[in-house]
Amino acid sequence: MTQSTPKIILGSSSIYRAKLLSKYIPNFESIAPEIDESQYPKESPQDLSMRLAKIKARKIADIRPKDIVIGSDQVASFKDICIGKPPDYASAYQTIIKFSGKNIYFYTSVAIVIKEEKIELTHLDKTIIKFKPFRKKELEIYLNSQDIFDSTAAVKYESEQFQQLVDQIITEDEQAIIGLPMIWLTGQLKKLGLYKT
Repeated sequence: MTQSTPKIILGSSSIYRAKLLSKYIPNFESIAPEIDESQYPKESPQDLSMRLAKIKARKIADIRPKDIVIGSDQVASFKDICIGKPPDYASAYQTIIKFSGKNIYFYTSVAIVIKEEKIELTHLDKTIIKFKPFRKKELEIYLNSQDIFDSTAAVKYESEQFQQLVDQIITEDEQAIIGLPMIWLTGQLKKLGLYKT
């Protein structure tokens, strides 16, 4: 009886993470973990991001212990307050208009769990977006270019219109803001023999 080859599982419902991962890993499975993402009292954005990434990966690993489970979570912070996902145009406008001329911080955590092998690897990426002192019209151009509002802090890094609002992005991995720190992730998968450049 032959043993089945472990599969890579993305523990996320995010279409953006799945699309990003597919550029590097053609064959993987997506499973959305149902978890409580509430922030604990006095929990920092960094700690919240890492805790949720671990919980997502561990929850899927509990039912798929032989497989390689990737859990990830992203938290945006502005003036030490966590920013969620504005659900519509008006909410997105009220969120982003506050960023004009200021900085917002994105913390993107990722956890790789192989429960049967007792492997748990984690990483936290910090990205700083420095906004220009933009005008309302520039923000409206960006928001009008969006069909749906489903991203953290209403930020779509890959949007050309969004780039017009930005002065500088400071990060070690530009793709982390999309949802996965791919430099670290592909490096770890390569060490595990699961990714070839």
